[in-house]
Amino acid sequence: MDSADDVSQKRGELDRCPPGHNGPDVALCRLAATFHRKFENNGAIDDLNEAIALYRAALELRPVGHPDRASSLHDIAQCLASRFRHNSAMSDLDEAISAEREVL
Repeated sequence: MDSADDVSQKRGELDRCPPGHNGPDVALCRLAATFHRKFENNGAIDDLNEAIALYRAALELRPVGHPDRASSLHDIAQCLASRFRHNSAMSDLDEAISAEREVL
């Protein structure tokens, strides 16, 4: 499956989550991971920015105490670290460090 098909499939999963359903956070994370992989393959910063935005949206659905919050924080930190390596913005590195600290 090519990356465009993968993105389309994951967007479909997200669209099929009914309002109030407890699965949108998982669908958001899967779609974010697809965009992160796409960035790793093609280097398009827009794909990485989309991954970060989607991971942040998932994190909003995983408040403190949620069993998957730590994995969301780690995923965001990984994307921010990738973006720091790409554009050297210290704010990305600072936010990545903060996210990983919250995991601890």
